[in-house]
Amino acid sequence: MLPDRVRILLGLTGPRSLGVTPADVRFPDSTIALRASDHSRALSEPWLFNHCLRTYVWGALLARANRIRFDEELFFVACALHDLGLTDAHRFVDPTSECFAVEGARAAQVFATSNGWNDERSDRMSEAIALHLNVRVGLSHGAEAHLLHEGASMDVIGARLREIPGDVVAGVLRDHPRLGFRDGLVALFKEQARRRPRSRAAFLASVGFIGLIRASPLERVARSA
Repeated sequence: MLPDRVRILLGLTGPRSLGVTPADVRFPDSTIALRASDHSRALSEPWLFNHCLRTYVWGALLARANRIRFDEELFFVACALHDLGLTDAHRFVDPTSECFAVEGARAAQVFATSNGWNDERSDRMSEAIALHLNVRVGLSHGAEAHLLHEGASMDVIGARLREIPGDVVAGVLRDHPRLGFRDGLVALFKEQARRRPRSRAAFLASVGFIGLIRASPLERVARSA
């Protein structure tokens, strides 16, 4: 029998057969997870903070659907902090960084080490954030890095959205609304591309990524949720 993921890619089964529900996702409540959430909320515009939360939910749902084991705390902290490089506190602050994902990864690593994580754990989290803007991040980079990329991609352009039941998608968007996410992200991506023409953001913008953001099917779902 073909694995569920292969059957979906071949169009042989529908996403509802995977049976994921919002109950499959829990937000960790460890001290550092709560601090990371508060830190992200304090520095981020509301639309960006909600994107961080949805990234965790989408990634966790994909993990449950595809039986990928992951470290909930590490993954949540990475999701909560993954766009620090787009916040006013960190955007274009590091002159040695050519990419907001790297800028954010460095800021997140400082946060993690100052909150008691050892170098190995904070390095894993920082690498996941630095990689998330790549076109692809495989499981070979670790479950958390893979799921951060997949969750963010789903939220930004709707990638793999058909793997999640429609009622679950609508429920997530009601719980964590987009709040002008599309327009806010497009503006920041254009700014990144203009000011950092050698960055991954500039490359993605040059190959049509901004159009994919604007055309995300999640915008339509959000309007009807």
